[in-house]
Amino acid sequence: MSGAGLAGDSRLPEKGLGLALEILEQVARDDRGASAAEIARAVGAPRATVYRVVNSLVRDEYLVRRPDFSGFLLGTRVLELAAIVGARTRPAHADVVDRLRSETGEAVHLFAFHRSGLLVIDEDPARPLSDPDALLADPTRSAIGHLWLVAHPDRRLPQAPCWRIDAASGDVRAIREAYAVRGYTEQVALLNSDRGCLAVPIHDDAARPVGAVTLSTSISRLSVAARHVGALRGAAHALAPIGALSDW
Repeated sequence: MSGAGLAGDSRLPEKGLGLALEILEQVARDDRGASAAEIARAVGAPRATVYRVVNSLVRDEYLVRRPDFSGFLLGTRVLELAAIVGARTRPAHADVVDRLRSETGEAVHLFAFHRSGLLVIDEDPARPLSDPDALLADPTRSAIGHLWLVAHPDRRLPQAPCWRIDAASGDVRAIREAYAVRGYTEQVALLNSDRGCLAVPIHDDAARPVGAVTLSTSISRLSVAARHVGALRGAAHALAPIGALSDW
């Protein structure tokens, strides 16, 4: 849609507020910049109606046109609102996790344990999980999965339905023995041929493991990454009283 297609000064009518929110949501889902035609198809509204609402949103700076006029992106007013909400809702663990990422220079993720598997609480946005589907399906293929098995040695499928792969008793025994020696778990090239991971448990007030903080790095740096275990343990200790990982 061209700039001419957005001409006019009509204000957004009250009955169009619901559609406006749908349009904003659709644009937010497409970081390439959704076109008006794509938005109309996605929200199931007449194209002329969508053009009129988009016109109001652009005028009020909730949306902006891409420089080539091929689509629309979220505008400054939406981003300002998001920043305000984000500042007010910043989770209690964020400072600890962000500091650990800065200190180690590696990918750091935060997980919670529940009775049937894992929950990703804070995935490193700069270095995301390499294969989250495999990680959350098979406890034997990740350091965090190993740690869950240590914390739940007798829990097997189908009692743990989030795991699609059951861990053999011999594997669990070996994982527990290795953890007893190191005090943390380690995985090498089981999810990605060039990546490895360390996981340190977070305990609640009753000393029960309720989650973990993990560090992922390339295999070539994994041995030296062990120097960060102390920092991981410090973060785990700081995270323990913060926040109700056991409530997830």
